Amino acid sequence: MSQAELITYVRIAEVLTALGMITQEKGRGVVEEFRDVAHEEITPLHHVSYALEDFGAAVSIHAEDVDFADVAYGELLADAAALTGGAVEVTEYRFEKADEDDPEDGRGVMYFTAQGQRHSFGVEQESNDYFDTGAAQAAIEALSPVDDPRDFRCVDYGPEGPYQGWDAIMVLATAEQRAALGHHLGLTFEDPCHGL
Repeated sequence: MSQAELITYVRIAEVLTALGMITQEKGRGVVEEFRDVAHEEITPLHHVSYALEDFGAAVSIHAEDVDFADVAYGELLADAAALTGGAVEVTEYRFEKADEDDPEDGRGVMYFTAQGQRHSFGVEQESNDYFDTGAAQAAIEALSPVDDPRDFRCVDYGPEGPYQGWDAIMVLATAEQRAALGHHLGLTFEDPCHGL
């Protein structure tokens, strides 16, 4: 990572704008929204990745209680599809619970259609209050636009990341943009999970 500049909201706006991931107007708007802290250093590194969501360059798979994850998966997929600028639309979302009689059971299968293909992902989270991060990540990766160099990848927090209770941040970017995010912001990305 380049150590020339502190990572701040202002710096993130500059980097994302230079990479073509957001417009200058969007960057200015977010910096204005966070004006009280816009010039303060963002640490630790996972907070840098969280800031990408503020700029509309990422979507977060929340690690905390989401209430009714079977419904929230559909909302999460819609939020991720919105990052494609209309290239991908999610339709026919449904969640088939493993135990229909238990509203607290989060296990089951999510189904949806995107880019003309039906997708299904098994969900193994026992509580309906939390996302199955792996299933959510695989489902979002399936929304990577066809005939587009951009694809969804999860920010890599290293071997301890999954055990820290941090949100998983999914970024839609080209390989070159991901490399630049690494150089300028210190972010690295996981390999795709290819549907688990």
